[in-house]
Amino acid sequence: MLTLDTEEITALDYSVVNASIQETFTAIDKFEWQAIDELRLMRDNHYYQDGGHKSFEDYCENELAKHGGYRRVRDLLSAKKVVDTLPEELRVKITKPSQTRPYSGWLNS
Repeated sequence: MLTLDTEEITALDYSVVNASIQETFTAIDKFEWQAIDELRLMRDNHYYQDGGHKSFEDYCENELAKHGGYRRVRDLLSAKKVVDTLPEELRVKITKPSQTRPYSGWLNS
């Protein structure tokens, strides 16, 4: 990822900035999947109780409000559930959680 110094911006060309943007978005997608795994760990092992939270939803609303709270967490966990139900050859085609949104409703039907 490129760290931009405002004085250096004019010296950068399209390909360098574009490559950095692409790399940054790839990193965001990777870390979103990592966050899902960590959220599942927090939920499944009830670690939120160690922080004084009565429920996983309570944890999400209190600790993750600036990141979208329980609603976003629920969406992320649903994305992982969709991917987990796909055949292996299709899983690799899903590179970010938002790609599963059209299919999330099918699991809840």
